[in-house]
Order: sequence, then C-alpha cells, then structure tokens
Amino acid sequence: MKWLRLPFWRTGALTWQRTEKHSGCSRPIRLLKLIAIVGTLAVALLVLTYRVIIHSIPSEAQAHFLTMDPNATDYWPCFSPDGKTVLFSRTRDDGKNWELFVVPSSGGEARPFTHSQLPVSAIEANWSRHNNLIAFIGVPKDQGGKSGVWLINADGSEPRQLSSIGLSGSAAYPSWYPHGKSLALVDVSDEVIKRVDRRHRVAATVTKQKQILAGMPSVSPDGQWIAFAGQTNFGQTYDEGRNSIWLLSNTGELRRLEAPPNQGRTPAWSPDGQWLAFESDREDREGPNDLYAVFIINRDGTDLRRVTPYGWDANHPAWSPDAKQLVLSALHTKGRNARGIAMIDVAKP
Repeated sequence: MKWLRLPFWRTGALTWQRTEKHSGCSRPIRLLKLIAIVGTLAVALLVLTYRVIIHSIPSEAQAHFLTMDPNATDYWPCFSPDGKTVLFSRTRDDGKNWELFVVPSSGGEARPFTHSQLPVSAIEANWSRHNNLIAFIGVPKDQGGKSGVWLINADGSEPRQLSSIGLSGSAAYPSWYPHGKSLALVDVSDEVIKRVDRRHRVAATVTKQKQILAGMPSVSPDGQWIAFAGQTNFGQTYDEGRNSIWLLSNTGELRRLEAPPNQGRTPAWSPDGQWLAFESDREDREGPNDLYAVFIINRDGTDLRRVTPYGWDANHPAWSPDAKQLVLSALHTKGRNARGIAMIDVAKP
C-alpha cells in the first residue's frame, strides 16, 4: 500500500489517506480522489468569490480630512446631536496625555473643547442626543490609577467623575442609552459589559464573562440592543484582534452579527438602527502592515460593504445624525502615528 496526500480546506492542513495497490480498490480510490479535488476547488471558488465581492465594492471613498496636524494623533471621533461639530481626542506625546478637541464638521480650525485643562487624559467620548451630555473615559495622567467614567457639559463646562457601585476596576468605551439616563460600558477588570444608572450610580452586569470576553459596546437608538465586540471565552487572554461583532437584546437574546463570524471591532449603530459600522483587518491580516478598514453592514448580517481602503488604517467610525456620513480616525501622511479625523459619504443600498 502507499499514502496519498490530499488537501482538505476544512481542516486547513494536509490530510493523509491510505490507498491499496490491488486493482479491486483502485476505482473507488480514484472516485474519492476526484470528489476531494472537486470539493476543494468548490470551496476555493467560494472563498475567491467572497474576496472578489468585498474588494469589488467601491472602497476608494473620498475622504475629507477635518484635521491634519502632522505633530498630533487624533482618535475616537463622534458627532454632536445637531451634526455641526465633531468631538475627538488628541495626543502630542504618543498617548501619554489626551485632550478633548472639537472641529466644525463643515471644516475649520480644531480647538480645545474644555475651558481649562482636565485633571485626567480624556478618551473615548460619546455624545448623548437626549440630554446633550458627553461621557468620556478619564485616565490618570500619571498612568498610576484606574480609568473611570467622566461627564462634561456640551459647552465644555463642569467636568465631573461618575462613580458607580458595581464597577470593579477600570472602565472603557461608554455608550449612552437613548433616554440619557444610563450608559453601557466595558468593565475592563471583569471583561464584561455593564449598564450604569447615572442617577443611582449603580452598575449592573449585562454579559457573562464565562461565556464571552467583551469589548467595546454600542447601544442601539431604540435602546433594545447592544452591539459589542467580543470573543467566546475558552480560557484565553483577551485579545481585541480576535473579536467579532455580537448583538445582545434586552431580553437576553445573544447572537453573532455575521454568519460565519469574522473579525470585527468598534461597532457603531446608524441613527435609524438599521446599519452598523465597524473596523476590521479581515482582508489584510496576512499583510506586512495588518491595517484596518471600515465596513458597514445591515443589522441582519446582510449587505456587508467596505467603505474605506486598507491603506487608510481607518478605525472607530461614528455616524452623522442624518446617517449620510461617517467620521473616523485615519492616516493622512506616511507613518502610523500621523492620524487625523476624516469624514466620508456613505451610500447605503
């Protein structure tokens, strides 16, 4: 007898099959070989078709850069409720300190958002459409303490920390519920999403750490769903690069956004609740730079569209109030640290 090596796509490895030399088995063996080859070609064709579909989407979107400071790194943009202003975080010292800045969405000069310097680095801001309050994460400037939730008025006044019972450690990525009374966020220490009641200052756990290691959440405009980045917990260390997008309802229904699931992070709901924007490196993971692009997808997992090229390394998209534009952080000159805030038009089906 001899060994015949046949590639099988499903296992991702070479599978060895034993064949017999005598003539009684030769014909069935040939048939099995033919079936295996045809199956492998069919799967390869499906994968190729998927890649063609993704890459044939008009992804060379024209970006209008709102900020292009060569000495700054700009991240985490979001729109004001009226769509006239974009709020974001800026650092000039490689992330040691972050300040909140604003820039007109129509273009103009970026300026500091607050009237005086904050006692913390300010990142991951989220602007409530209901009460015009802004929530952000405050990180101690000495890098020695834990990050927490802060609130600030829309005019940049009265920054204050929102302490809550039930938060075990550092927090990240606040997302407002539509009524403005509570926030969803990541409890980094527990690796779960919690809902924080702003009035009673109590945090309740929403996801189960034994089931899923949770990342950035985004509350739907009707408050009935949370889209979040996460990964099934197999006992591994949390790695945001392994996340996919999940949907969790107020009734406890949990499902992945895409089937089969694929890599995705930083989800953001469109104002009508029908679409989600997110970032992914799914088509560039094997490349030398591992860059990210922004995608949009229907909430039912259909009509996936890439809306930026990978060369931008775009991340953290946020919708305009009329759902016609996205703002995001992207490269504007050579080098991974030269990032600005860009705005693109979004054409949905």
